[in-house]
Amino acid sequence: MSPEAASVYRVWQRYLASKNGEWSVNAGAPSIDWLQSEQKRWPMYDLASFYIPHGAIPEIVSVERTEACGRSEYRILTRFRSGNRGPGVSSLAAVNVTVYAVRDADRWVLANALPFRTCAWRRAAVGPITYVFAPGYPYDAARARRAVAFSDSVASAFSLPHLDSLTYYLTTSIDEMYEIIGLESDIKYGSGPVGGLAQPVNHQLFSGNPRIGEEYRHELAHLILAPICCGGTSYLVSEGVPTWLGGTAGMDFATAARGLGAFLADNPAVSLDSILSGSYDNAIVYPAGAVLADLVFERGGVTAVKGLFNAGGTPTDLRSSLERQLGRPWRAILLDWRQRAMALATRYVR
Repeated sequence: MSPEAASVYRVWQRYLASKNGEWSVNAGAPSIDWLQSEQKRWPMYDLASFYIPHGAIPEIVSVERTEACGRSEYRILTRFRSGNRGPGVSSLAAVNVTVYAVRDADRWVLANALPFRTCAWRRAAVGPITYVFAPGYPYDAARARRAVAFSDSVASAFSLPHLDSLTYYLTTSIDEMYEIIGLESDIKYGSGPVGGLAQPVNHQLFSGNPRIGEEYRHELAHLILAPICCGGTSYLVSEGVPTWLGGTAGMDFATAARGLGAFLADNPAVSLDSILSGSYDNAIVYPAGAVLADLVFERGGVTAVKGLFNAGGTPTDLRSSLERQLGRPWRAILLDWRQRAMALATRYVR
């Protein structure tokens, strides 16, 4: 290893040590070793580490000179190993992370892979959204316009700020979506099961599902609803309301409701209680929360749905809040929810 590469290696080692194994929670912690312009641009600036599970162990694989965007920089490849489970990339046993080292005055600092991997991509501005996509990507301007209209409608309905700026990355697969962030795993997702990522604090959206592409309504809803989410919000609500508004995993709400209805018909012992307290896949949790939002909306409109975000993050808090809000005992709410789920599943059968 050359003296210059060794210097870069030490910078990366020091940065890793500063995180104390808490990669996600420290992804926005200020650092003298990271490019200041990226820290100013993106409050959650360490884009890849945000998706690395707590306690994952890093092993530096290589530090090599490379040509990136017409410049000679250092590419750092690190393998993170963990047995932890979690959503998206964090559920994997191992993941490779790429960052770059760039010259800043008289020293080396770290930078994200994203600007380097998308520097030759095209851009198209539609209202407050700037779409970024590879030269060969089949960009659809009509869907982009519908995305802006959808975002505006949600913001107006919920009396929340409209989008003022959003950088929206369009990729051909989930694997490419993760790769431009700097993440590569041993398992390839192709076009499922996760379709997109939103980072509201950074004003970023990443779409890995070309069937939705420019109009990823679930993630757009996350961005609009961010001001009222998520400190005291149940996961069922934080994902259920965007599913109710914009669907999930390439499905609209109607399709997701049909899937939930079929699951409940095959599993009569499953209830809203068991979903709140158990370990079910997102394919069940998301539409279950969406059905709850639909039920609450019928009883109290948008104001009541907004109230769900402050209902509490624990099952106990959410149950108590719903009893107060709906004026019904929990046993009755459980029955209401199941009946609504089955009714929606039947309604949407074609």
